[in-house]
Amino acid sequence: MRAISPQKTNGNELRIFAERGTRFLAVQPAKPLYAQYSGPSSYATVIPLNGHTTVTRDWLCRELDRYRSTDDVFCDAFLTGVILTGASDPPGLTILPDAWQLLESLGNRWTEPFRFEDNGEDIPKPGPYIAFERVLFEVFRLYDDTQGAFMNGVVYHHQKRALELGVGGEHAPSIAVAVPSRLRDAATPSQPLAGLRVAVKDVFQIRGVRTSLCNRAYHKLYPPAKETAACIKLLTQAGANVVGLTKLASFAATEEPIECVDFQAPWNPRADGYQSPAGSSSGSGAAIAAYPWLDIAIGSDTSGSGRRPGHWNGCFAMRPSHGALPVEGYIPSFRRFDVPVFYGRDIEACKDFAHHWYGKDSSIPGLGTRRLPLSIVYPSDYVRAIRNGAQVELIEKFTSDLEASFGVERRTVSFDALWDTSPPAEANSQSLQEYMKYACRNSFFHDDYHNFDQFREDYFKRYAKTPYISPPVHRQWERSAAITSDERDEAVARLEVYRNWFSQEVMRANTHLTIVVIPIEEIAPRYRDDATSDFWPTGVPMLFLSPVLGGPELTVPIGEVPFDSKVTREREYLPVGISLLAMPGWDMELFELAQKCLGNSGRATEVYAGKRMFGEGVARD
Repeated sequence: MRAISPQKTNGNELRIFAERGTRFLAVQPAKPLYAQYSGPSSYATVIPLNGHTTVTRDWLCRELDRYRSTDDVFCDAFLTGVILTGASDPPGLTILPDAWQLLESLGNRWTEPFRFEDNGEDIPKPGPYIAFERVLFEVFRLYDDTQGAFMNGVVYHHQKRALELGVGGEHAPSIAVAVPSRLRDAATPSQPLAGLRVAVKDVFQIRGVRTSLCNRAYHKLYPPAKETAACIKLLTQAGANVVGLTKLASFAATEEPIECVDFQAPWNPRADGYQSPAGSSSGSGAAIAAYPWLDIAIGSDTSGSGRRPGHWNGCFAMRPSHGALPVEGYIPSFRRFDVPVFYGRDIEACKDFAHHWYGKDSSIPGLGTRRLPLSIVYPSDYVRAIRNGAQVELIEKFTSDLEASFGVERRTVSFDALWDTSPPAEANSQSLQEYMKYACRNSFFHDDYHNFDQFREDYFKRYAKTPYISPPVHRQWERSAAITSDERDEAVARLEVYRNWFSQEVMRANTHLTIVVIPIEEIAPRYRDDATSDFWPTGVPMLFLSPVLGGPELTVPIGEVPFDSKVTREREYLPVGISLLAMPGWDMELFELAQKCLGNSGRATEVYAGKRMFGEGVARD
């Protein structure tokens, strides 16, 4: 064991050490638990006996094999000491000679039953520890954030206060992220997400940690949050482990990597490694696409901030129904559109996560309880906007798989033409593009700008100067400041007209379970050194449809398109996703439908972390 000098974080002692080329973090527990071992320091592994009083070699082999296969924190070095818990009769505990021989062959120096007289009713959880002067420190594994996806790592200690890690990576310039042992917490009815490792976008407040919004001025101005965002608190109460805060496009706006000034943009692991991670939830998307040690990443979505990273980083992304999750402690852009989102690599795991985060509390029943016929809408206007022929072919094939899976023919619909045929009375003979020209922009951008009035005022009061804002955000705010309250209110009224019209004419909400296939965005090489044109939308772009409707939108990886990289000078592959949109409340049905379609058509229901979604040498089409 190679120990490094202890450090203090929020009053808790942290110790960093290395074993067999792997770095670990030992965290002093809030309430000490004691081992009988009396040496200065030692590794230890807690193994529950679950009522057994005899330890056999066979039983011990099975338990250790399970530890090795389950956990990336545990290694045999932690068997220097073994603490056995849960014996029904500790004084009568028997360890058979062949079990002793196994332990000794693995380097064990001491083994003991857990003593309640030293610790009261508290029992250490299973997994690896390190004992310093008899006190058992919890052990976390340190991973380098090689993709620059995280603002900081945190140890969410005892479900109360997050300890901001502040530990550098083994190799500069990365930071380190600490992950807990997977042996420590098992899912229970009261904590169904126990043991899950979750990253959180730095737009959600975490108690004890400064929120940055990836802007140095904002990070400097405000103290650590006093409360954790309500939707994140739901996760920790359900047992999830928050391991860090991820980067974003500053102020959750639209920035490409070359435009990110205060903090370097995350690195998308797909393709040649130099493609845009998209935003604004870029860090969350890149992290889930890069790191197999991370289970779920939380982002946010107002007008595409959640779905675009799923598309560009090649992972599943879910934008829930508006109002399904609380938003207290989530820094707002436009509350009418703002929704927490999440990313994952496995659709079954994503469905389970959604169910336990918010789906099981929905007042709307799940799939199978409502017998509405399925309708598949293929939006010709949106598909026509995609100029990449290979991407359109992938969209077409996936839509055909939907048709085959459910025995339903698509309805190809031009929203512009349908509006002309059956317009709402409020349109007064205006076309869809005329009526909605400024509705999304004037509503969203007005509120987004004024939601940061207090920040600009607070910063000027303290420092007598204006804060630095990146050029794309500055341009957006400068234009947004000119939108009047009357223009904003008129825009919101038009959003409501469009929502009602779309629900009736396209979704046929009262008579059908309708899903709309959304291409998301055209896929083409978008290098980190490429700047984009201004984000100043008109009409109802496809990424605004679910925010306007308030419905869920599930992004599903469906294939890859080849391109010749200017970086590697080789053939590389960009991920392609598709989104399925439904009426509010149909969140879990979207998972069921997508999962069934993927399974029926022989498509992958999970993606790999790393360069290729489906593994090296495997192209999906």
